Amino acid sequence: MTHQKAADSAPTVVPSASELELIALDCDRALGGFENQPGAAENARQVAIMLDHGGQLASSVTRLPEAERGVRVAGALQDWAELLDRGPGDGPFANWTYLRALARAVRSFTQFLQERTRPGPFWPDR
Repeated sequence: MTHQKAADSAPTVVPSASELELIALDCDRALGGFENQPGAAENARQVAIMLDHGGQLASSVTRLPEAERGVRVAGALQDWAELLDRGPGDGPFANWTYLRALARAVRSFTQFLQERTRPGPFWPDR
């Protein structure tokens, strides 16, 4: 599935602040060190979660004007599209590396949306 197809088929609702926090925790879990590398079944479960989160978040950010996205989001969108197109690859660490790459893109989307939805200062003119 291409990036644009994923964006078109995903819901357009931006997750709430609490949902973004839970997504960030899923990213943290996926990005744990080598000693926390999951087994094959858990890795597959986490990949499915990252694909779900990423599809939703990529859809949300692509609906924003490009000028509002910034360089980090543009890079994450490019990485996301390439990851969807290419898949995990071959080798003993391919699935784990793929999970981590997905999680890095999802983390970029999450942090960007958290910054956009964070309330401003109570006294904006001070």
